[in-house]
Amino acid sequence: MKLTPYFNLAAEIFLSGAQDKDEMLRDIAASALSDAKLAKTDAKLLFNKLKERESIGSTGFGGGIAIPHCTLDNIDGFVVGALICPQGVDFKALDGKPVKLFLYIIAPSKQRNEHIRILSEISRVLRDPANIEQLLAQKSLTAFFDTFRRLGNWDTAEELPEEYAQITVHIQDALAFNGILEIFSEHKACYMSVLEANNAGKYLYALPLFSHFMNEEPKGFHRIIIAVTNTVYINDTVRKIQALCEENKCENKVLVTTHALHYYKGAIDI
Repeated sequence: MKLTPYFNLAAEIFLSGAQDKDEMLRDIAASALSDAKLAKTDAKLLFNKLKERESIGSTGFGGGIAIPHCTLDNIDGFVVGALICPQGVDFKALDGKPVKLFLYIIAPSKQRNEHIRILSEISRVLRDPANIEQLLAQKSLTAFFDTFRRLGNWDTAEELPEEYAQITVHIQDALAFNGILEIFSEHKACYMSVLEANNAGKYLYALPLFSHFMNEEPKGFHRIIIAVTNTVYINDTVRKIQALCEENKCENKVLVTTHALHYYKGAIDI
């Protein structure tokens, strides 16, 4: 997806000297408010919204990085900005280490699907420690986003063809499930549901015919992802799932099928 239109290049704050989490959130709010899309928002409201999100769980997910984010009812577009705190700040990150790199997202409340995809795109770049080192070395906001743009594999297509397919993935490995779900979250206009399921053995075990051959009830992880997505993503998605399964050695615990759609109408929220 294209993140460039969301980048807040008008911010005057890039390097922060914040000493604690609240001070850092105030700097983030001040930075974000420089974007014209937040003209109807005040600093106190934005700070409270960011802090409210942090009360659910820290957006500092380790490795010296954090993606603070919140939603607002009175905006129509996304604001994505960046701040660097060279000395690091205690942001209650998951690994307990100070956070130096902050990429924030201010999102419209009614665009949850897009919000999740932006989070996914940003986290994909920040997952690589080498990328983080390059970003932390930048001395200006413009240089930062030029580097970030280069590191990201952004979709430059303005419009996708009106062709859709359904992908169904049966997953019996918890680790694989997390990775596969993230693959789908990167798609533009992808509608998916996750079903909790049971292996057929659970039901066969209850039948008299099979109970003589099975002395214990099969147990284990089993979820099904049903996704409707644009056909341009199909081949790449299948390749990514296959690579993930090979890496985690769980090829015999994931089943993928694709189906052409003859009719497609409507939408569902993630």
